[in-house]
Amino acid sequence: MLGLPPVAEYLTVEFPLRQKVLPDLVVRLVDGRILHIELQSKNDSKMHWRCLDYWRAIAEQWLDGEIVQVVIYLGDGPMTMLSTIARGRTEFAFDILSLKDVEAKTFLESESEEERMLAVLCHSEDPRATIVEILRSWKHLPTKELSENMRDLLVLSQLRKQDTIVGEESSAMPIEIDISENAVFKLGAKQGEVRGEAKVLTRLLERRFGTLPDTARTRIESADVESLDRWVDRLDGAETLDAVFAR
Repeated sequence: MLGLPPVAEYLTVEFPLRQKVLPDLVVRLVDGRILHIELQSKNDSKMHWRCLDYWRAIAEQWLDGEIVQVVIYLGDGPMTMLSTIARGRTEFAFDILSLKDVEAKTFLESESEEERMLAVLCHSEDPRATIVEILRSWKHLPTKELSENMRDLLVLSQLRKQDTIVGEESSAMPIEIDISENAVFKLGAKQGEVRGEAKVLTRLLERRFGTLPDTARTRIESADVESLDRWVDRLDGAETLDAVFAR
């Protein structure tokens, strides 16, 4: 009756429970649409399937709005992630934006102090000049806010391997930054700074999964550089804390 060929084999109908879905950012726009933004510092071969999971969860939670999905790629290498799924009559797609394709001036001209630092991830003919312009635009800030912005810029700049430039140019600023502590995120360690990377990894995990259990803290504190690097790399695609520490 269905007009289909004979059965070849019976497949399992028991599937594992879906993991908790944790999108990076979901907002409602003034026109009623729902925007989902996902940030990726590395390519994920399963990004299209992850976004489908996000879309399903968002659509089930809010039934009344069109969903717009954008993956923002922060990585330094070529972007290789797929943004479409086509299986028979099923089609799914979202947008991917690579910040390397965006001109640095887009963010340099922002009125937001925090947004201007994103220029370090964008296309620039002269990265040092871009960093200098970011730092100069912050000279009027209070010491505490200036220090926090410079620390964040240092972390972001490592995605473009420009943290050395940030360190050199920030030395001219009227404030001291402990570069040895902040340059641990390599995402990874530099010159075996295990304690610093463990501290950063702990903070990132707590932001995503909440208070860490003692067992997780113990593993991080006793881990070597290779293990810390591996867990940092897994953080982008991990839906649960167990997925980060999976053996």
